[in-house]
Amino acid sequence: MPVRLAADPDDAPLHAPATPGEFAAAFRLQPTDAVAYIQGRDRVRITYDWTELWQDEHARAFTVSRLIRADLLEALRRGIERSVDGELTRRDWIRDAKPLLQNEDWWGEQQIVGPDGQVRTTRFGPRRLALIYDVNTRMAYAAGRWERIEAAKASHPYLRYVTRNDERVRASHRAWHNVTLPVDDPWWQTHYPPNGWHCRCTVVQLRARDVDGNPALKRQAPNEPPVEWKNPHTGEVVPVPANIDPGFGYNVGQARARWRGLADVARQKIDQYAARLGAAQADDLAPLIERDWADWVDEALAGRERNRLGWLGIVSERDLALLAARGIDPVSAEVMVRPGLLHGPKATRHLDAGNALTADQWRALPDRFRQAVAVLLDTRSGKVIYLLPGADGRLPLLAMEVDFVMRRPRRTTNAVRSGYLVDLADIRNRVGTGELEVVAGGVA
Repeated sequence: MPVRLAADPDDAPLHAPATPGEFAAAFRLQPTDAVAYIQGRDRVRITYDWTELWQDEHARAFTVSRLIRADLLEALRRGIERSVDGELTRRDWIRDAKPLLQNEDWWGEQQIVGPDGQVRTTRFGPRRLALIYDVNTRMAYAAGRWERIEAAKASHPYLRYVTRNDERVRASHRAWHNVTLPVDDPWWQTHYPPNGWHCRCTVVQLRARDVDGNPALKRQAPNEPPVEWKNPHTGEVVPVPANIDPGFGYNVGQARARWRGLADVARQKIDQYAARLGAAQADDLAPLIERDWADWVDEALAGRERNRLGWLGIVSERDLALLAARGIDPVSAEVMVRPGLLHGPKATRHLDAGNALTADQWRALPDRFRQAVAVLLDTRSGKVIYLLPGADGRLPLLAMEVDFVMRRPRRTTNAVRSGYLVDLADIRNRVGTGELEVVAGGVA
């Protein structure tokens, strides 16, 4: 979530308890649920103004308004990831972030030239770092908590809106205290907290028996028509929920789920299309594939994903034509990866052999796959070999089996069966002996 200086900089910490036990229960969350949100956000997005990203986009991108150095953004994001995972406290993160920005001359006032050519001043100091930390960790816990809410809604079908119930609570948010609605009520699509800068509200999940007959609970969603808001970056006038800061009127947990669902639908379509028709969608679907892969790859690397296949990419129209000329005609154009390649006995064997892909290489694989240095055919096994960009003469190699029939789930796909580092000299020798045949690109 991009951040800006809040109108109320003296607001209390985000995670302070509301009433005895309620906030503690609301934030009783397995770290992996919150870490998955931080890890799942696309590495970084450079933006000039926080309004350049809007609502659902915040669920998949990490940015800090007017910080236009991608390496610094990534360092800040990784620090917050470590903090959510329990390695760093808020004080630790601020302590580490300050010298990082100071060493790169980003501390204090900075004059930044925007896309419109105008020069504006941005400031980095302890207060802004605290806000960056608070907003991002708050959104991470909210996203992770929503997944647990969905998992428990059969036994706990209601959510109760809870404020801090003190003098610092916004009057508009105080009016929502004790609003208690089913988990699936549309109101939560826009009012699931946090609902603004420094918002300290949360929700408590309840059983039906805790709700029925309780006169203190408000069982109707507030009737508050949306208001119009003009995006200062685009000039677009959009309706936003009343009494919610623009950019916060969405459910961060559902935004992540929508992207997962969209990726699943797109993948099913590509699986059903004839290969050449699917290949024609490669460029359009590249951002979606990278987003889906970003969610999947860290879960697979950590061993938490054991069943769902990772969607690596789509075989290009050029490569399909060249393979067809050699009698290879895939049923579909999708390319999938089993999680066992990243974490399991096969991954361990490559690690022991010293030719395993690094975590960062696995993360960058969809982009590298589209930029393959060469496509080759293994004349013995019939596998299609993708040689990807590397460094120092060592390149990632992916061995793909065309029309591989999987047992669980039962389906036919183009499956990457191996992924490891190779020496370019070795590939040249195998081409020379006829073991490998160059289909596209070159290995000279």
